Amino acid sequence: MDLVEVLPQLHMFRFPIGQAYLWRDGTELTLIDAGDINAAPAIENAVRGLGLDPARISRIVITHGHRDHYGAAQELADRHGAEILDHRLDAPVIRGEEEIGDPVLLDWEVPLYEHGLTVPVAPPRPGSTASSVTVR
Repeated sequence: MDLVEVLPQLHMFRFPIGQAYLWRDGTELTLIDAGDINAAPAIENAVRGLGLDPARISRIVITHGHRDHYGAAQELADRHGAEILDHRLDAPVIRGEEEIGDPVLLDWEVPLYEHGLTVPVAPPRPGSTASSVTVR
């Protein structure tokens, strides 16, 4: 995983497939997406590498219900007490109650999509309510 400083208070964790972001707001940390199911140790090590404590991650915002975005969210939340926020329309997918639909792709997008499917399947996140996030 690569660590990229976007701004002094914003860092990107670039994984082989996908990315996550860490936002530092005073003493609190917000993780935006959480990588795949194997990403938790790398995220924690990167946070420590920035001189920060992963226990300060107070929230994890899931941008959408792809497994490379929410895979490590529950593990990180369980370890550090973070609140997980996901959209109500993605919550059934993240809980494992619904399958995500097949996308409509252009020819050039097919290899990218197939590559994304090599990310390990994320376990369902029981109890995902997504009540904290709304679309405006």
